[in-house]
Amino acid sequence: MSPSAAPRRCPICDSEPRRSFRLSNAAPLLRCPRCALGWWPWPAFEPKLFYDHQYFQSANLERGYGDYASLEPGLRHMARSRLRRIARVLEARPGDTVPGTVSTPRVFDIGCGTGCFLEEAGRAGWEAGGCEVSAHAADRARARGLAVTCTPIEQLDLPPNRYDCVALWDVAEHLRDPLGALAKAAGALRPGGVLALSTGDITSLCARLSGPRWHLFNLPEHLYFFSPGSLRKLLIRVGCRVRHMTREVSWVPLAYVLERLGKSVGGRERPVRLPRGANWVVPATLFDVLGVYATRGTPTRRYPPCSATEPRL
Repeated sequence: MSPSAAPRRCPICDSEPRRSFRLSNAAPLLRCPRCALGWWPWPAFEPKLFYDHQYFQSANLERGYGDYASLEPGLRHMARSRLRRIARVLEARPGDTVPGTVSTPRVFDIGCGTGCFLEEAGRAGWEAGGCEVSAHAADRARARGLAVTCTPIEQLDLPPNRYDCVALWDVAEHLRDPLGALAKAAGALRPGGVLALSTGDITSLCARLSGPRWHLFNLPEHLYFFSPGSLRKLLIRVGCRVRHMTREVSWVPLAYVLERLGKSVGGRERPVRLPRGANWVVPATLFDVLGVYATRGTPTRRYPPCSATEPRL
């Protein structure tokens, strides 16, 4: 059973946390002294009720997105880039064969939202499916003909050794039990399969300069704030080895960039009214979002060194 409220000790290292500054809701930021994982003492809540229609379409921007649908052109661009990275990692994995491997690769997207990544994966030749805790988003994904179940990952029964890739894009920070969720995801991979995820980096320069105003301190929906070291330790614990880690570049509407910058500078988000052209999709990065690509193995398995392009974080 996954925890319903915040842990008292680091769920990765089991270390006693230290208190840092106070966040925008006056809650203390807790930090693990060993792996730098951050979290805050959130109260018990029900995700199915929290991630409702208003989360994806909110006029006042108190939580979630002003207009999630407007982000789709950028999400599709990012999905194609991520699929290329996954393919490269799969090609570079150790070459032992897996009995029963099918010619069509399979991907499962945990927290798939309205299904942009899954739709692009299907177009690229993948057999794609996913799960989504939000009934609104799951309905939108199924309306596109996608195999999506409205089930929290904690309650999902994933078949073992089935997928070539399991993805969690911008999901790990929302999970009450990231260790349990990633263990389930890793178990669903074939040996050598890719566990791919993205999340913010609390040790990034942007996060350190912004302090409590960091735009990824999205409360109350973001529960954990990861570091490269905490992600590596977490993935090792679930039997995976990081093969590639990168600073992700997002493709988003210009208006969205200004909204997020406003949160970092001004302390809260406000709707941004821009003239024609505000819906242009542009590359944007504050170098504070990590893309992580790990492969499933066994504790005794030897792997080749990480990619030479991996930043030494």
